[in-house]
Amino acid sequence: MHPRLLTQFLTVLPCVFVYSQGTWTQLEDHPGGPRYAQAAFSLGGKGYVCTGYNGSQNTAALWEYDPGTSVWTSRAPLPGGARQYASAFSIGDTGYVMCGWDNVNDIDFNDLWAYHPGTDSWEQKASLPGPPRYAGVAFSIGGIGYFGTGAANATWYNDFYAYDPTTDTWMEKADFPGNARRWAVGFASEGKGYIGTGESSGIRYRDFHAYDPVTDTWQQRASLTNNNRRQALAFSINDQGYVGGGVDFVENWNDFHRYDVANNTWVPVTSFPLPVRKNGACFSIADSAYVVGGNGQSPIISDVWRYSVEVNTMIEELGADGLIAFPNPTSDKLRLNTMRPVRYTILNELGATLAAGQANGEIDLGALPAGLHALVVEEAGKRTALRVVIQR
Repeated sequence: MHPRLLTQFLTVLPCVFVYSQGTWTQLEDHPGGPRYAQAAFSLGGKGYVCTGYNGSQNTAALWEYDPGTSVWTSRAPLPGGARQYASAFSIGDTGYVMCGWDNVNDIDFNDLWAYHPGTDSWEQKASLPGPPRYAGVAFSIGGIGYFGTGAANATWYNDFYAYDPTTDTWMEKADFPGNARRWAVGFASEGKGYIGTGESSGIRYRDFHAYDPVTDTWQQRASLTNNNRRQALAFSINDQGYVGGGVDFVENWNDFHRYDVANNTWVPVTSFPLPVRKNGACFSIADSAYVVGGNGQSPIISDVWRYSVEVNTMIEELGADGLIAFPNPTSDKLRLNTMRPVRYTILNELGATLAAGQANGEIDLGALPAGLHALVVEEAGKRTALRVVIQR
């Protein structure tokens, strides 16, 4: 670490980190051309966009985005065939793409494919045990993939399933409690999954429901503003969900909101810069999310936008609430002197987020690099920052 950076870092700590509304930045267009209804996931600090529709043809193409170089690279296409409105999630070092619709040949899919970036190869996995469909919602929590909702042949679904990659098996879970629907969005935050908005039989929705994988139960949560919508945009940054955009009949929306789990409220953030955007592919890397392609009423678009969370700092007495992290230095695990659930964020000396999530007395640091870091803990609406040293 450069001595000047180290000095600045130590001077800033102790502090609390307050997230502002965020910033949208337009990047170079996607080289694959205009496309919407794509599936997206992120792995190993890179984003992946797969399948989609250009207005006349579906595609099976896979593109990899490197935020460090701002370069898109064409990768092995999905072997299962061209389609639109597929769903995707990632677990560990593997990305998964499933279901979707080939409207050209009138085929609905319920297959599941695993992508391995190290070998640029695909592997077919166990198909969804439910009916084939498109426009469902997928996310992952704790090494398990979850999928539900969607539609096919004028039938809307609210069934819900869990996929275990270690056994390559699906298990049916408690049905999504809202009306059956397609074009909903979802995200994972603090150990729970969220599904909301969407459409069925010409009715648009704005309700949201939270799924607890521990109890296999759903709980209705705050609705997203007063605007019903379908084909919205959704992503997670630092384990917090963001939702915006979409359309309700002929009204297009560009508002964006962050979901505050503790207070069950939607907090407005910076709106999408253009007045119209739906059907965009979304993935997140570190403190930023990316929206690729999509459409409004027309035309189909190839542009790429990055949403970045801005971090401001305010001085606060170190450990003022009695919080202690030990052992410190540590090599793998850090323990807290509280067993109450807390949100945590770990940043490096440049302020970049290395890890974030929820802890119950212990935080696993095994995957983080050695060095001096900032541990920011949020409990009961208060943020406290501690120095943490990882030694190996």
